[in-house]
Amino acid sequence: MTRTIAAKKKAEATTTTPALPKENETKIAANNELKSTENKNTTTTATAEKSATDLPKKNNVKAFTENEIESMKRILAAKKKAEAITTTPALPKENEAKAAANNELKSTENKNTTTIASTKKSATVQPKQNDVKALTENETESMTRTLAEKKKAEAITTTPALPKENEAKAAANNELKSTENKNSKRKSVAESVEVNPINSSITKKSETSNSFVKKMEQAMLIASETSINNAFVKENLKVSTASIVETKEKNQNATGIEQIKISVLNLKESYATNKSHTLVIEIENGKNSTSNLKLSAELPRNWNLISISDLGVLEANQKKMVLISFNIPVDNPSGNVPANFTVKNANGSKIASKEVVFTIEPNLDLEVYNLYTSDKVQAGEMIEAKYEIKNRGNVEQEISLSSKNTIKGEKLLKLGPNMTATVEITQDTDAKYYDFTTIGTSLNAMSTTSGKSYKAYGSTKVFPTKLKQADPFFRYPVRFSVNYNSNTFQDNHYSTISGEFIGDGFLDLDKKNYLNFIIRAPQQKNLKNFGVTDQYSLLYKYNNSTAVYLGDHAYYINRLGFDSRFGMGFRVDQNINNWTLSAFFSKPRLYSFNSEALFGFKSVYRFNKNALLGFAVESSKGTVMGANKNIEANLDEKGQIGTANFELRAKNTFVNAESSLSVTNQHVDHAHFLNLVQKMNGLTYSGSFTYSGKNYFGIIRNSIEYTNSLYYKFRKFDFVVGQTVSQVNKRLDPLFFAAEPYFENYYGKIGYRFGPKSYINIRADRRIREDQLEPKSYFYKESGIDYRYIFTSRIFSFGFTGRIAETQNLLSNDLQYRKTYSHNLDASYRFSDHFSLRSGINHNYSNRYNDTNINENYYTYSVGLDYNFNRNFRFNTTYNSGFSPEDTYLRRDFINAMLVVTVAKNHLFEIRANYFENPGTTNKKELLAFGTYTYSFGVPLKRILEQGGVNGLIQVNDKSIDVKGIKIIAAGKSIVTNEKGVFEFNNLPLGNNYILMDESTLPFGIIPASKTPFQVTVEKDKKAELNIAIVRASTILGTLIFPEFAKPNGNNLEGYLKIENENFTYNVESNAQGVFKFQNIVPGTYKLTLTRYKGKEFFEIEKETQITVKEGEKITVNVPVKGKERKVQFKSKNFKIGT
Repeated sequence: MTRTIAAKKKAEATTTTPALPKENETKIAANNELKSTENKNTTTTATAEKSATDLPKKNNVKAFTENEIESMKRILAAKKKAEAITTTPALPKENEAKAAANNELKSTENKNTTTIASTKKSATVQPKQNDVKALTENETESMTRTLAEKKKAEAITTTPALPKENEAKAAANNELKSTENKNSKRKSVAESVEVNPINSSITKKSETSNSFVKKMEQAMLIASETSINNAFVKENLKVSTASIVETKEKNQNATGIEQIKISVLNLKESYATNKSHTLVIEIENGKNSTSNLKLSAELPRNWNLISISDLGVLEANQKKMVLISFNIPVDNPSGNVPANFTVKNANGSKIASKEVVFTIEPNLDLEVYNLYTSDKVQAGEMIEAKYEIKNRGNVEQEISLSSKNTIKGEKLLKLGPNMTATVEITQDTDAKYYDFTTIGTSLNAMSTTSGKSYKAYGSTKVFPTKLKQADPFFRYPVRFSVNYNSNTFQDNHYSTISGEFIGDGFLDLDKKNYLNFIIRAPQQKNLKNFGVTDQYSLLYKYNNSTAVYLGDHAYYINRLGFDSRFGMGFRVDQNINNWTLSAFFSKPRLYSFNSEALFGFKSVYRFNKNALLGFAVESSKGTVMGANKNIEANLDEKGQIGTANFELRAKNTFVNAESSLSVTNQHVDHAHFLNLVQKMNGLTYSGSFTYSGKNYFGIIRNSIEYTNSLYYKFRKFDFVVGQTVSQVNKRLDPLFFAAEPYFENYYGKIGYRFGPKSYINIRADRRIREDQLEPKSYFYKESGIDYRYIFTSRIFSFGFTGRIAETQNLLSNDLQYRKTYSHNLDASYRFSDHFSLRSGINHNYSNRYNDTNINENYYTYSVGLDYNFNRNFRFNTTYNSGFSPEDTYLRRDFINAMLVVTVAKNHLFEIRANYFENPGTTNKKELLAFGTYTYSFGVPLKRILEQGGVNGLIQVNDKSIDVKGIKIIAAGKSIVTNEKGVFEFNNLPLGNNYILMDESTLPFGIIPASKTPFQVTVEKDKKAELNIAIVRASTILGTLIFPEFAKPNGNNLEGYLKIENENFTYNVESNAQGVFKFQNIVPGTYKLTLTRYKGKEFFEIEKETQITVKEGEKITVNVPVKGKERKVQFKSKNFKIGT
């Protein structure tokens, strides 16, 4: 039947390509293979043919790949050689394949002969095709799809089989042997051809798998016979039975671990060092089961594997998760580092592995700690401390050092991973410390690499050599000053000397009576610009309930009433329960154009600590102060202003409101003010409203101002929107003669804070500003954007502000908008705790300040310095090169300078200088110089202490003994001796006082030569003298000795011994051998006695023993003892002899 099929195929072929020489063997082997299978079961052919006929037609006719054809060739060749039993030795690797093939052939000899019939039937019903190739593309594609469906059904992945297939091969061989007893006489021409073993494996159900292999063998044998003469097959189809057997053996011996997959489920982008991490790994078995699997981890060097969970048995298509915990050392370098994870079987053979690459984060951790700090020093000595900085990270870091103390050495360090550096710090102490104190040291290490700061601290006790004597009186503080003033402008020069006497403080110990007064003279009206005109004022307060103001004062009553006129008068405030009642009168005396008296009363009721309601009435006359274009003079007007005010201060709410009504002989008008702040979570509303009528009698007239803003903070962002309209007309300030400008502003701002040190914001606005002085310096309309960046740290601060805008100059006839901009840069640097510099530069390019609408450049700069040598010497100065016309509408200071020197506690020198110009003036700069000397003292009001003191001295005979730093204690206060052994106590109570010595502060082997504590008698306002002698301690080594002739057997010389003289007593114990030791005793002569026995009372000191020891001496003595006499005493009472 096989030959019939082959003949039919040849007849259908349109062309016949001669077989190449190498193909002859293949053809012969195929024919022999066909003959040898004539008696095989015909069902195989039928099954295979049915598979082939069911395949759909396709135009592509390629049958198999070259690798598949070569594999089939090798199978046929091996089969031929196995049947012919050639004498050529088989290659080692082929022996098993040949044996398996022979066994397979023999096992099928007796199979059912229905195979031939089925095969013939299949061949005759197969439709004719134009393509004359042996296996049509349809057949090839059908078999390919069959394989694919089979794979899907068995859930087999296409990953190539893993090595070590021994277990799977063994399973396949056992499956083949199980078919030996099946029906015999199989005469099929179809040879079972196995598909390419790549990506295939055996499922758990061996019968299904074996059946599938058989079907593929039959189909491929038909293909090999019918395609021998085909040109396409000539090139691609070279099959041998031996290769079939070899492939079958591979499938039979295939292992179920071919599809082991290792997946990491929680791999992070980066891993921090000095921390423990857990990795979750999923192990998946794509096919057969196995048991006793184990996952091992090969971690990078120095990593610590903490734990790894067991894997165990892994069934088919099963997944298991394994947890691996490990620690990454702190100094592991940053970057990528690989680790390997391997799955092994029970024999320890590797069957799967996976490399995982970890990305290690840069670790910028530092550690700063105190190594050593002086425990205690004497006032005036230097504190020394050592700190260590350790780079606990894995990258090199640059470190900036700072301290409130003095750093020895460089302040900028570079430390590599695991490196350390030692920093020495010193701190001077003031010899004038008169009380015990503690001074701290600290080191701040800021990593410029990470931007983080690390601190460590230490502390040292500072002991004074004497206690400052306390003032025995309660005093009222006063100060007397002599002032020199100089004012120079253009051709005018004024100077004067005045005196000032000021008192400020409480009059009693209970602090119920407070008094403040100022007396400054003489009167010098022409020097009003100095601000040091004569003044006579007094303020008295009693128990926070009554306040009385007398003399020259300025009284601020409310915002909408009259201006606070400085003048001679009075004011009384009285608190009664929740009420505060006030009455006031003031008559200005310095300015003739503003000399009208102001008087009135005010009452305030407090509902609670957060809310109050008030009402005030003020009365006065008009002045010429309002003589400008917005406020007319009102010399003939007089009247009153009544004002009600309300104030609420709650946690999230603030309200301040005033409403006023003015009634004069000419007009009735009103004014109102409201200020509201409300917080709601991160949102804050702030708004105010001010209005005064055209004829209102108060400080503002014909004015309106309203502002609104919303502020919202979200994490590091803040947002602000708001608007302001201000047209406020105040009566002119008599000192500056300045008026507020009109302005209107609408704005929005967004800001972001990078951290505690840096902040950035952008602001957009539209505004109008108009100067109210004549002639006007500016009047413009503008839309612009502001941008600002601020950086602030303890050492360095920096600020940059810029603005870009379009500006319309409303003073000019040319109303065209111009592009304008301005930039300002400010910076300050602190070189030390004592010295810092400030500087700034500003450029303004604008058309605002002229009437030509031409852009002009305005350049200004400033520089300043602050120097604080200590609390007794301070100096600061600032220089400004100039101002834009709208920088400030009050005084503009070009130069400010101040020097303050405290010569002693009671003496102060101060010098100030200002070079300035008032707005509204042209080229009229003024120089104001001020110098003062102040003497401060206290007026004794009551004696509060009855006390005295002690002057002490540590005395030594041996000059090599160090007497410095010995701690002396009295009345709970501690001091230490100086290098001469001198100490001083003050403020001790009168009578007997006891002085203690801290013997732990004495040098080694030194003890006081007299008993402690030391008693002294303190007399009022006197110093008692106390001399304390210290000496080198002495030692006595001794032994209790029995005379040899009198030495008892088994003697025990344990006892309690004592040496004593009129000043000291010392006690020790002797051991069983009679050895004793007195140490750290004051030199002198002592009497030795036995006070009591530890054992039996059988010995005593033979005679009175005197021991003399010198200072610092160590002597050895033998003390003779004797047996103690036992006396028997008879009593005659009731004594009887006989009966």
